[in-house]
Amino acid sequence: MKKPLSKAIKNFYGIGDMGFALMTSVELFCFVFFLTNVAKFSLPMVALIGSVTSIVDAVLSPFYGAIISGTKALKWGRNRSWMLIAPPVVVVLYMFQFTRIGPEPVAAAIVCAGFILSHIIWNIAWVGNVSLISVLANNPEERSFLAAKRGTWTSLAGVFFSYIGMPLALLLGSVTGNEVLGFTVLAGIMAFLMMLGYWTVFKITEGYEPIEEEKESTAVGAPKSEKISVSIMLKSIFQNPPLIVLLIGDFFRYMVNFIMTAAAAYYFIYVAQNMELFPIYLLVGAIGQVIGAYFSGIIAQKLTTRTAAIVGLFGLAASLIACKFVAMNITMFFVFVSVSRVFLGLLTAVMVGLYSDVVVYGEWKTGKNANAFIMGLMNLSLKTAIISRGTIIPIVLAAAGFVAEVDPAVATLELKTAVINVFLFIPGIFALVAAFIITVGYRLTREKVVAYQREIDQRKVQAEI
Repeated sequence: MKKPLSKAIKNFYGIGDMGFALMTSVELFCFVFFLTNVAKFSLPMVALIGSVTSIVDAVLSPFYGAIISGTKALKWGRNRSWMLIAPPVVVVLYMFQFTRIGPEPVAAAIVCAGFILSHIIWNIAWVGNVSLISVLANNPEERSFLAAKRGTWTSLAGVFFSYIGMPLALLLGSVTGNEVLGFTVLAGIMAFLMMLGYWTVFKITEGYEPIEEEKESTAVGAPKSEKISVSIMLKSIFQNPPLIVLLIGDFFRYMVNFIMTAAAAYYFIYVAQNMELFPIYLLVGAIGQVIGAYFSGIIAQKLTTRTAAIVGLFGLAASLIACKFVAMNITMFFVFVSVSRVFLGLLTAVMVGLYSDVVVYGEWKTGKNANAFIMGLMNLSLKTAIISRGTIIPIVLAAAGFVAEVDPAVATLELKTAVINVFLFIPGIFALVAAFIITVGYRLTREKVVAYQREIDQRKVQAEI
């Protein structure tokens, strides 16, 4: 057995994810606005920056876990080491993503370099952090518990950022007399909070992950600090049906989240026609996700992680599809959309728990622990969803005759319906597709995971004997 979870881990594992979510929220909510309205890049250049950065980020997504699993572990552990050395570099590089230095082509190149390089390094640290769930946990229940903690802290970042994000950037720009610098400093502050959070997790998990000097004294059941070959990585994918199903289902789950995030403003402009309600939506939605993530551990323990994920996906689909039919009524809209955000918070946690269970299956199947590589593949679903969401919204709006210059007050019923569909109904369908994929294809139950882990531990004992 591994060491029991300490009180510090039980309470504060996930604080690094809050810092990470605060940092990435600057990009999610402010990056395009910064490029167009603050740095004042031309629209063709904004499109070029968006295309180059998102495509490169997606192409690199499968390699972050491979770097951790396939290279020699550093002195502080295979996963924890990256949480120590990567964040300070990210703080510096991320700030360059929010700059305007020199002529437009040069400035755009600097922004792209800051984006790509900071993402490479922070994604490696992110994989190291999330991979600790399998390193720390002794059983599926503890994996669900840690995933829930991570989801709760992540969701809390949304609550905080709704207050401190854009207003702080504008305040810093006013104080410094440089609007661009305001966003540069905001990015640096949030990245610094990410660094402090990751360093906190690094400290409280000391002694839980094998390091080179302690390799011989590693407790039975703890993941060994060994390099994983490319062939084992490939086997971990193609001999792991639950992982393949999970990646496909998770792609549709991410599509729900990203389309709703990108399309929300259109609802408040063209349907509600009251942008003052938009910050309220962000706050209420963030609180809903905190609630869902907080109770996800309890629900997963009662129902199993797989069942909790299925319930969450069907609940998300039902609430979004129902919300489509009441979306013209602002009060009913807020009721149903808040319920959907609770399910999103639940899924943020339990889907990570499914990946942790797949790690156990992969080790049972191949005989090697490819924890970081498999957990890193979450990025593959996430990044491909980011690219794909960019095609859905323009197509639906264009079909309804959307013209940006038209006064929202005279928006046609056809346009309002198109906005509601792209914001609620299409994400609801995607959630329903994900629910069916996980229900039918993901057959890795709690009982099987426990049996696989028991057999893995027996193999290790026999090998030591």
